[in-house]
Amino acid sequence: MPADKVTIRSNWDVIGLQGTGSHELVVRDVVVPEEWTLIRGGPASLDAAIYRYPSVAFAAQVLAIVGIGIARSALDDVIVIAMAGSGPWITGAPAMAERGYIQLEIARAEAVLRSARSFFYEATEELWNQALNGPANPTTVMLMRLAATNAARRSAEVAKIACGLAGARSVYATHNLARAMCDSFVVAQHAFFSEGTLQSAGRLLLGLPAQPGFP
Repeated sequence: MPADKVTIRSNWDVIGLQGTGSHELVVRDVVVPEEWTLIRGGPASLDAAIYRYPSVAFAAQVLAIVGIGIARSALDDVIVIAMAGSGPWITGAPAMAERGYIQLEIARAEAVLRSARSFFYEATEELWNQALNGPANPTTVMLMRLAATNAARRSAEVAKIACGLAGARSVYATHNLARAMCDSFVVAQHAFFSEGTLQSAGRLLLGLPAQPGFP
């Protein structure tokens, strides 16, 4: 379909991920040849691993990995901030890196992020290896969806921890931590990472059929 047949409705007015430009696309009175159409989640028309790879799971991965990168950046930022102060604060409090609660939260956030990322890549590798040899097992697809959902949610959690540790610095709209918290929140709010996805994963793990609408 020619690009000039599409109208962009500029309504992506959001608190995070503003750079994606995810505005609505409006198409009216345009006939699209059937060979240029597809059914999302339907069987592939080309027999290659990349086309056998489940499209919905892939879409969830594309979003989740953004959240992982945002969380990594936020955590690295607050570590730099904590290590920058070499002496006690004017209030008499010890340097930020010397405070016990800072040390505990940094360690917890690092473990949360690395664990989520490891699950994400483990599930990705397993699903890709199955796609190389044929259709993927529904349970493997579900585990990929679960790993992506977990990654998105844990990434938002880590970004929030980083902002909290940074204190008032992170409230400025121009600060990377403020943007990281908003961006990671928007990632985690996507429908692919809803409670329905978690429920569907739980059903399959218990040997029950997936919920309708949450493959």
